[in-house]
Parts: sequence; C-alpha cells; structure tokens
Amino acid sequence: MTAYQYAAIYDALRNRIEAGEFGVGDRLPSISALQEEYDVPSLGTIRAAQQMLVEDGMIRTEQGRGAFVVSVESARSIDPDDALSKAVSHISRARAALTAQAIRRVAFDLDATDDTYYVLTSALEEWQSRCDFQAEEEESPLADDLRRWAAHARNLLDTIEAALNREAQEEGR
Repeated sequence: MTAYQYAAIYDALRNRIEAGEFGVGDRLPSISALQEEYDVPSLGTIRAAQQMLVEDGMIRTEQGRGAFVVSVESARSIDPDDALSKAVSHISRARAALTAQAIRRVAFDLDATDDTYYVLTSALEEWQSRCDFQAEEEESPLADDLRRWAAHARNLLDTIEAALNREAQEEGR
C-alpha cells in the first residue's frame, strides 16, 4: 500500500460497494478482518477509510456493531438540491394524503434510483439521536415523550430496512 493507505482502502471499499458486493443494509467486514485483508497493522488506517465512506454517506458506523452500508451511491455524486426537492415532494404528498384522507399510513417509493431512502433514513437517524440526547438532558415529563419518539424513529428505520431486505430477497428469487 502507498503512504496514504487509508485512501487506497477507501477507494477499494467504495468500489466494492458500488459494484454491489455489499448492498444497502449489509455489514462490512470487521476492522480486524479489513486489516488482515489489506495487510495494514493500524486500525486507525481502516477507521480513516471508513470515515471517508461515512462522509460520502455510503456507510454508517455503530459502536460495538460495525459498519453498515446505507447507500450504494456516494453523497458527493448526489445533487443535494434535487434530492431534497424530491424528498420535500414526497413528504408534501404524504402530508396531503394524511390531511385529505385522515389516514395514518404513508408509503414511500424507496427504489434504488431514488435518493429518498438516504434522505429519509438520515433524517430519522438524526431525529432519533437528537430525541435520545434531549431525553437524557430533560428532567420533566417531556423526557418520556422524547424517549417514545426516539423509539418510533428506530421502529421506522427497522421497518424500512426490513421492507428493503424483503424486496431484495424477492428480486433474488
């Protein structure tokens, strides 16, 4: 590896994700497995490569659990204005449906060509984290509401992941 091993590992991992070796929801190999695979002694090198993928919006890391693919496309290649515009459009349609029909169910099209998945899950993850953090800081009845909202966000994220996994399995048949 070169003097900038982390950059080469980042490129290799990004290429593997983009090529479909790891799909959305898949867990990347552990840091120790990647150290062995890329023959690097420092876990900091692997972490630096993973951090670049996090900054690209391609993976998320969870302490004690590992790194998980959240997008097969780098956020750097996404037009933020276009992605946000599509997300706002989806949310506006959902809000209109809720208002007009007084329903409590909303469907989002999370197909692979759409950035809705990335925007929606990122927003839910951020909101869940913020609720969890504020609940820890609150000493009032609002803390219970914040914990409940964070749990709802986690449930929504789990539901989205499960739906995508079912869809991927059905396509694989």
